[in-house]
Amino acid sequence: GYMGIDVYLKWDKMNDEDHKAQLGKGFQTDIGDTGYLREAYHGEPYATQMLVPEAFDEKNSGEDVPIFAKEMEARLPKVLEKVRERYTKIYEAGEDEIKTAQKSFSDFVKLAKLKEEQNKEPCKVYASY
Repeated sequence: GYMGIDVYLKWDKMNDEDHKAQLGKGFQTDIGDTGYLREAYHGEPYATQMLVPEAFDEKNSGEDVPIFAKEMEARLPKVLEKVRERYTKIYEAGEDEIKTAQKSFSDFVKLAKLKEEQNKEPCKVYASY
């Protein structure tokens, strides 16, 4: 992606509409509910790497990696702290911006859980960085 980290959630029976939604209007940080997360390379901490470390593992490079929603859920509280730290430290963001960014991560995990329940298998995660 353009100087950043892009994380995509993939699931069984995904259609064109789902794919289009993830692309949004280009590199959006507030569309986690589509299964897309974005972080620009403005310095650490990177919350995406903390949420789905498997997708950033060298040996999985370029692969779609299955990750159970419960794994993501377990990491989420720490991830949301990271998001806050990042937005405060790097962007000197206000509370609204922080909440929007955090919601995107929560929504991403919520979608993973929903699709996992529907398809009876974990979603796959692809990270481009």
